[in-house]
This record gives sequence, C-alpha cells and structure tokens, in this order.
Amino acid sequence: MPATQRVLFLWRNADTVVIGRAQNPWKECNTRRMEEDNVRLARRSSGGGAVFHDLGNTCFTFMAGKPEYDKTISTSIVLNALNALGVSAEASGRNDLVVKTAEGDRKVSGSAYRETKDRGFHHGTLLLNADLSRLANYLNPDKKKLAAKGITSVRSRVTNLTELLPGITHEQVCEGHNRGLFRPLWRARGSRNHLPGQNARLAKLRRNLCPPE
Repeated sequence: MPATQRVLFLWRNADTVVIGRAQNPWKECNTRRMEEDNVRLARRSSGGGAVFHDLGNTCFTFMAGKPEYDKTISTSIVLNALNALGVSAEASGRNDLVVKTAEGDRKVSGSAYRETKDRGFHHGTLLLNADLSRLANYLNPDKKKLAAKGITSVRSRVTNLTELLPGITHEQVCEGHNRGLFRPLWRARGSRNHLPGQNARLAKLRRNLCPPE
C-alpha cells in the first residue's frame, strides 16, 4: 500500500492460535491439543504474546503512513465505536481496553503494534462472545505469571462484550468502526472493499510467516 493510504481491516478467525513474530510455537502453545481439536496456528508480523481466536472475536488492523499513523487515534476509533453501541470502555496500560464492572476492571481487547521507517500499524481483537473456557486449552502461560496469579485469576480479568450488551454482533462492531474511520478523527477517504480469501499478496505473506524459526 502507498505510504499515503490509510486502511482498516476487519475480520474474524475460526479456531486459531496467533503467535507473535518472534515466538516459538512449541514453547507458547499446546500443539498436541491444538492438533487434536483441529485448531490452526498463525504468526503475525508484530510482537506481543500468543492469543486464541474463535468466531466470537472481532479483529481489527489500522494501517497508515507517517506522520499520519498514530495509535492513539486508532485506539480512539475503537473506543468511539464501542461507545456508540452503548459500551463505555477505556485504554489501560500500553495494549488493553477495559470496561468497569462491579467486580473491577475487565479486559475486552488487546493490541499489538509495528512501525517501520515510513508507516505503522495497530491491530487487536475485541471479545464479543468468545469461548473463554478454551483460553487455557491451547496456550502455555508464563510460569512466573501463573505462580503469582494462577489460571483462574487470568481468566477472571477478561470478559465478553455480550456480558455488557447482550446481542452485540460482529457486524455491528464492524459498522461502528467503519463510521469512525470516515469521520474527521482519522480524516480517511475512500471506499469499503471485501478482500477475497485467495490473493497473491496474501499467499506471499503466508509463506513468509509460516516457517517456525
């Protein structure tokens, strides 16, 4: 894409574990269990940790050239989209979006970022109606974190948006992001396009990201 272009991708993955660019799948994932349950493995080109996706997640990626690329703006688009649907969320730390509940803050989104000399991207996931009980099936959590907090604590810190807004759908979330993209905040102009599953550039990216090393 040209450095002057701004792009928003919105999609979902069926059962997939996505690992960071430098991660070792045999260290981060329960590959035996993944194979048994027909869970796919994918690698992204940014850093960050391993995550499990199912069709209860909505994934987003904002891409822009510099100096227009600004992850605070893309984060605001996500927050505004949620707010328009009736969910009040806020940024927490470097990567997370959280909502306030009676039990405390609960994470509904995590992000990762990558920047090059002339462009950058910000991508993340939103938990709509994900099967949270499966999070521990395919990931090998950091032993230090487990010792300090345990699996139960890790699970308790996340929640689905359907717990706050029953009936919220992937399509509604996508439409909210699209409206935010074309508002003055990101000053984007252009059109919406459906990206076909079979694409020469996608095939090249897949080859580059497939080798485990």
